[in-house]
Amino acid sequence: MKRILSFAIAAVVSMAAAAPAQAQLKMGYVNSDRVLAETPAFADVRATLEREFSPLRAEIDTLEARLGRADTEFRAQAPTLTEAVRTQRQQTMQQQFAAYQARAQQIQQQLQSREQELVRPVMERIRGVLEQVRAAGGYSFIMDPPEGVIVAVDPALDVTDQVIRALGGTPQPRTP
Repeated sequence: MKRILSFAIAAVVSMAAAAPAQAQLKMGYVNSDRVLAETPAFADVRATLEREFSPLRAEIDTLEARLGRADTEFRAQAPTLTEAVRTQRQQTMQQQFAAYQARAQQIQQQLQSREQELVRPVMERIRGVLEQVRAAGGYSFIMDPPEGVIVAVDPALDVTDQVIRALGGTPQPRTP
């Protein structure tokens, strides 16, 4: 998600860079980590994903526990089993493990797809708010220092609180 926000910020910066060269440059920055942490819409996305995928996570945990028990049982019994039975049980466990891996991968893909679906409108809203803050403040650029190469920045240029408020969040007090 943070990578998406950085791309959004880069797009705003590149649009601002196209402004006439004679205009005085005014730069601001936004802390995307704080925006993501303090924006209610992202909390809603996290809560929705947790609610929707908790049962699937429990399913994977159950399958994993079952495989663990089967492996422990097999290891305990292996010395007393015939070679044919031991080979057959190993093949069965390998098939079960392959099924477990396939199901885990399927769930991971579902989670990623659903996350993208839920995040897309939030990111569009953030891009719009960044552009509004940029235009209203007369900024030529709004950057994200953790993602850029800026080595020092004036805290007075930080527009993070404005962005968080515009997204319906409550900025948290900053620690120096």
